[in-house]
Amino acid sequence: MEDRGTAHGAVHERFEASGSADTVGAPAASRVAEPAVVAPRTGEHDRKLRTVVERARRRIGPGALPYLLAACFFLIYAAHSLLRHRRMETHAYDLGLFEQVVKAYSNFEAPVSDIRGPDFNVLGEHFHPILALLGPIYRIFPGPSTLLVAQAFLIAASVVPITRIAARAFGTLGAAGLGIAYGLSWGIQSAVSFDFHEIAFAVPLLAFGLDRFLLGRYPQALAWWLPLILVKEDLGLTLAAAAVPLVLVRRWKPAAVHVLIGVSAFALAIFVLLPAMNPNDTYAFWGNLDSSQRSGNADPKTSLSQVPIAELVVELPKSMVLPSAKWMTLFTLLLPTGFIALRSPILAMIVPTMLWRFTSSNEFYWGTYFHYSAVLMPIVFAAFVDGVVRLRASRVDWLRRYAAKAAIVPLAVSLAFARDFPLMDLLHKRTWMVQDRVHSAHKVLDRVPDDATVSATMSFSPQLVARAGRVTDFPTILPGPGYAAIEVWGDNKDWARYWIAHLIGQGFTEVAREPGAVLLKRD
Repeated sequence: MEDRGTAHGAVHERFEASGSADTVGAPAASRVAEPAVVAPRTGEHDRKLRTVVERARRRIGPGALPYLLAACFFLIYAAHSLLRHRRMETHAYDLGLFEQVVKAYSNFEAPVSDIRGPDFNVLGEHFHPILALLGPIYRIFPGPSTLLVAQAFLIAASVVPITRIAARAFGTLGAAGLGIAYGLSWGIQSAVSFDFHEIAFAVPLLAFGLDRFLLGRYPQALAWWLPLILVKEDLGLTLAAAAVPLVLVRRWKPAAVHVLIGVSAFALAIFVLLPAMNPNDTYAFWGNLDSSQRSGNADPKTSLSQVPIAELVVELPKSMVLPSAKWMTLFTLLLPTGFIALRSPILAMIVPTMLWRFTSSNEFYWGTYFHYSAVLMPIVFAAFVDGVVRLRASRVDWLRRYAAKAAIVPLAVSLAFARDFPLMDLLHKRTWMVQDRVHSAHKVLDRVPDDATVSATMSFSPQLVARAGRVTDFPTILPGPGYAAIEVWGDNKDWARYWIAHLIGQGFTEVAREPGAVLLKRD
């Protein structure tokens, strides 16, 4: 019996050996040499142009292309994120919160976020100690921009392995198309445009691991995936789900290792580590499994014994597709692959994430916005390539022909979706402009002394965390001297005016006021 790892590795190594830099999607066996054709004279300019294009195509081969695409997307992601922050469109949840966490790590302190709650250790809510890696960088470059640039770099880095995977199956042009499609995919865009989150670490780890996995190099894949258990508690189950494609090719020992490590890490996090650091001595999100609670208002004191497990099991098929936002998310997830990803057992790795999202009563988990789908993108795109390679060997003629043309599908769909997602904002003049209210707000916030205690509204918090002593989420106000920085714009004008009047009545004095912003002080 041939010992080449698995069907994944054997199939992809075959296409790596026979792939062409010029052919998109067509199997090597189907290509034949064509007779040379003497081109008609079209002028010196045209000949030079063709020469330049040919040289560029040779130089930007499978080796350089992934890094070129990653560099381009890094610049795009970073520009988008930094411009949002410049326009004060970042928020306490979650840029301000995570900056407090990383700031604490940089000072060798426990990851406490006063925005989440006074003296609240965030490791009692989600298990993401990998954020400590940003501590040394933040110590050198303190500020929210450090987190935004780090996220842009991490997510852009995932373009490299996805493009490599595509190059083995489609050649250079096909790899370029898939790399661009992945970089523009809606799940990636939604994550980049929503402040900062710990899942930025998971995206490249998953992508690089999938690159190794498809070559049958399972120890290397596992090495890339092991840190996932330090990114977020549920990702241990994603690691365990990688056992499914291993079992299908009878790689029993690697499958057992994935399940043992992944399930053990998940159980340790939610049953031991998180409750030990949570003020309510429980996992904070059991309440999300109660269907009577909606819109993220789950009681954080809910224990596992209060979860209606029997009801969840009975309702599971229904809860995976209804309400309609759920099946639309699934449809949108698979559409960029032309549903070819369904052909690959690698797609099983999305199941844990979809289960916890769709069984939750938190409606924000169900749709295509925010950062929740970013970890699914590397899996779906890798499954697409694997599915195409499998279809090329199909006995069904129309499936083989579909696979031969499928490389263009992700790019076409991602470009069609792109106009409705955030990165397109970079093409609009308003994205590069700063409103007068932002300048006014900075005049007010500049009056806050360094190391002061401040209660700040959502848009103001990320502007203050780096230099303030303690920042809480308004209207949470700590005892003693301090400031309240309140934005008075948008839909919260009446709410803000009420609180300003209330705090003045409680002994605060107004120390600064500009259009859209007010600063109060209590001695």
